[in-house]
Amino acid sequence: MHTKKSHLNEIIGLRSEILWLKKMLGPQKDVIAALNKKELKLIDSELQKYFGDIYENALKIAETFETYRDLMGNLREAYQSSLAGRANEIMRVFTALTTIFMPLTFITGVYGMNFDYIPGMHAKNGSLILLGVMALVGLGMFYLFRKKDWL
Repeated sequence: MHTKKSHLNEIIGLRSEILWLKKMLGPQKDVIAALNKKELKLIDSELQKYFGDIYENALKIAETFETYRDLMGNLREAYQSSLAGRANEIMRVFTALTTIFMPLTFITGVYGMNFDYIPGMHAKNGSLILLGVMALVGLGMFYLFRKKDWL
């Protein structure tokens, strides 16, 4: 099974092969064009007429290479866009989790201070009440994020 990284490497490899082939065809196309335009004594007149067909084929091949090169570029961009979308999705989840835990951390920080007169600090069930409030805040934020389809 191919990994996403191997797909990208394959796309890059194919694109570079296409560029190499296009680079090799360029000079050949120029030579064929020159042979097509000139009346050379070394080449029989019957054969001369075929150089036009060869030149047209070389042009079509060059256009095909250009199309394939563009396709490979588009595939690479699509791959990178999918990676960016996945990274954005992960960052959205991390941001939501951080946002849920921020008020809980604040409450814990306030009740962790060394003050004598914090409401509920010396109550018989103060810690259970505080844990209940923290659970309500966390679950309420989680419900809100689910309702807004952020999680």
